[in-house]
Amino acid sequence: MLIVLSTACRTQSLFLLCLDNLVKGKDSYTLFYSGLLKQNRPGFNVHFVELFAYPPDRRLCVFTVLKEYLMRTAQARGNSQKLFISYVKPFKAVSRETISRWIKTVMSKSGINLKSYSSHSARSAVVSKAFHNLIPVECILRRAGWTSEKTFAKFYKKPIESDEQRFQRAVLST
Repeated sequence: MLIVLSTACRTQSLFLLCLDNLVKGKDSYTLFYSGLLKQNRPGFNVHFVELFAYPPDRRLCVFTVLKEYLMRTAQARGNSQKLFISYVKPFKAVSRETISRWIKTVMSKSGINLKSYSSHSARSAVVSKAFHNLIPVECILRRAGWTSEKTFAKFYKKPIESDEQRFQRAVLST
């Protein structure tokens, strides 16, 4: 889930992350994909993702959590080069469906109604929150792997708060 929150990636992208050519920097990991992503096309190919440390809170730091995950799964991993492996024997690479189920489990435990939202909804939430926090649209497009602002505006840009919430916040703020 932290990778989704940090990158706005699809479940398919998580599934394709592999440890081949993993690069560990001082405060980042670079992971490469083992296949083509949905948004890849001539002139626009995404081959890797960078995951950066988040020093303000180690519990939310994808770098720290990934480092711990890699250490804990090293022996069970065997020859598997996929990033995500099952946590039960035989510890093989998991499917896209399993990754999607893991995301939905985190969403459910966070109080999100799964009848209204899917694992892909996390992508909308991430980019909408980034936009709400004044991250430039160009940066959002790059991070999510889009070339058109229209895609973001039409399918992913969602309101973070209702007009009523915004009204109350505006009136009560000092």
